[in-house]
Amino acid sequence: MQPLDRLYKPKSIAVIGASNNKAKAGYEIMYGLRTFPGKVYPLNPQADIIFGQQAFPNLKAVGQPVDLAILTIPAKSCVKALQEAGEAGVGAALVVSGGFAETGEDEGIKLQNKITSICRKYKIQLLGPNTVGFTNPIAKVTANFVPWLGEINPGKVGIVSQSGAMSYCLATLVQTLGLGASLITGIGNGPVTKLADVVAYLADDENTKVIVLYFEGLGKGEGRHLYNVIREVTKKKPVIFLTIGRSNIAKFAASHTGTLLGSYKLKTTALTQAGAVKADSGDDAIDAAGLLAQVRLQPKENPGVGVLTGQAGPALVIADYLRSKNVLIPELQPSTVEKISKELLPISFMKNPVDTTRPGKRSAFANVLQTMAEDEALDLLAVFALYKTTAMDPVDIFEQCKDIKQPLIFGTGGFPEHINPTLKKLAGRKIPAFTSPDRTAKAIRALVDDSKAAYRKQQAKEGQRTFKFNIEPLEKTPDEAAALAILERLGIPSPRHAACSTHGEALQAFAKLKKPCVVKVLHPSITHKTESGGVILGVETKAQLIEALQRVDRIETETPKRYLLAETAAAGLELIVGAVNDISFGPAVLLGLGGTTAEAWGDVSMRLAPLTEGDAHEMIDELRGKKLLSGWRGAPAVDKKQLIVTLIKIGQLVVEHPEIKEMDINPLRIYEKGLLALDALIVLQE
Repeated sequence: MQPLDRLYKPKSIAVIGASNNKAKAGYEIMYGLRTFPGKVYPLNPQADIIFGQQAFPNLKAVGQPVDLAILTIPAKSCVKALQEAGEAGVGAALVVSGGFAETGEDEGIKLQNKITSICRKYKIQLLGPNTVGFTNPIAKVTANFVPWLGEINPGKVGIVSQSGAMSYCLATLVQTLGLGASLITGIGNGPVTKLADVVAYLADDENTKVIVLYFEGLGKGEGRHLYNVIREVTKKKPVIFLTIGRSNIAKFAASHTGTLLGSYKLKTTALTQAGAVKADSGDDAIDAAGLLAQVRLQPKENPGVGVLTGQAGPALVIADYLRSKNVLIPELQPSTVEKISKELLPISFMKNPVDTTRPGKRSAFANVLQTMAEDEALDLLAVFALYKTTAMDPVDIFEQCKDIKQPLIFGTGGFPEHINPTLKKLAGRKIPAFTSPDRTAKAIRALVDDSKAAYRKQQAKEGQRTFKFNIEPLEKTPDEAAALAILERLGIPSPRHAACSTHGEALQAFAKLKKPCVVKVLHPSITHKTESGGVILGVETKAQLIEALQRVDRIETETPKRYLLAETAAAGLELIVGAVNDISFGPAVLLGLGGTTAEAWGDVSMRLAPLTEGDAHEMIDELRGKKLLSGWRGAPAVDKKQLIVTLIKIGQLVVEHPEIKEMDINPLRIYEKGLLALDALIVLQE
């Protein structure tokens, strides 16, 4: 058996800490296992019979191989119990107990490190600690101290959740919608079995058609590992993820990049880039799972959605939401509109969405749907119709349309007792159905996002570029002059400048530079020069230069500082290009509207590095202010080709130099031809 099979598909289970006391987790675990088809061994040295079965004092007394040991004992007792489990050849362990690293206390961390070391030594697949456990409806295993989860129907949805409570919530939604689950598992602290491990496991599980993932935070290197796993898994089946942290903006001491690149944005962008579909709520996640378990569009850059409705309002809600999320609702071809016009009244809207209003004959709705299906611009058809006692049953309509090649989605509204019979009949015909315009629209978006992600990955194989920099590892944090020199070696130019240590050197350099000049303080500890008073603009005369140098002299620093003199660059559009080496996700690149107001605008996009050309194109296209780059009110369009190359180079730099913690070019001034780095900051890892 595979290691995770011994955990999730065990043939035998030992419950360490089994109990007849209903108030204890050891009782709840035993109760949940009452229908388990394999062998259950209750372990408790103080009892002879537990739950009607012979109890054993320890694993050695069992005398039989055990796949899974479930520990419901205090944290301090788990160390000895796992040591015994390892010696007895137990393949997997589930520790439901708390009191480990989640406490944040030294003792809890040490205990977790001890049980992790034991499990690695004996190759025990550990789930937890601090987890509710799991339920495998197909294998009929409820290794969970919430026994009612054993009532979940077998199905196609795999749920992997850091939070046990959220696994309950998502499982409830799955059951309510009649979808069923293949596996529902908490992860808990996860020092051994991690989110990515279970996602990879479900990729090869024939019973799982779609994976729903909930997570909060990820440890060192876990984000990049999960990203890499999802890139591979989504080639086989869709992954939908839900996370938290919209209000949590990560704080970095130095760069604008760190402030702009909050943890929520980083993790959602990373998993989306990997090919997963982002959901904004549990309801959205399970609706999307139900749809993607049945239907998956072919990879396409921008799939077209056709919307047919019996009522205008709901279709407007659907179309408005989809278009706001960049989902294509293309106008129908003239020949399609002409055919539709023969079925509907002239007042009907027929270009897409198609509003049937009150068709003159009962067959019109089916005829229109069949005609729309013949339009090559449409990859998906969505039908919305409110419940009416006088209206034709949608199942009958779909039965009339025999030659529709596109996937069909049905949306409706009405009292449950009215629409449930229709929903059941549609489920029997494998036509996904949703009970509101909003739910219909969000499910469609998930389907389209999955198709777009698959297309992007196909294209990425042809879009990778690499450059030769030959930059030695950085041993100390560079000041701006040294950072600009590094950018010059990347082929990213900056205005002509000079770094000077004395007033005399500054006067000599000033004489050779084109006026006016900019004078800046040069010191590795001063990351925001403007706030410190260390940026003086418009210096044209010797007297102004001396005054500027004296202003810099008055800035207090622990070690000697220098001066940076630079020619003033021509006006242009200001951007910020930055990068961080995140502890969880690794190297990532950021693009946004720049200058001193970068943080105020917060208009940024990002990708994990290394970047493809497609990644860089998407980053530009995601900016809310992207029109400024294409020419705005008479301004010239900027040099996007050079910007794309710059983004790729910065990504490659932080990949090749893990000693860089964060960096930014702010502003990066970009022109119709070319660009200039006006300021640069590089901060090294401590």
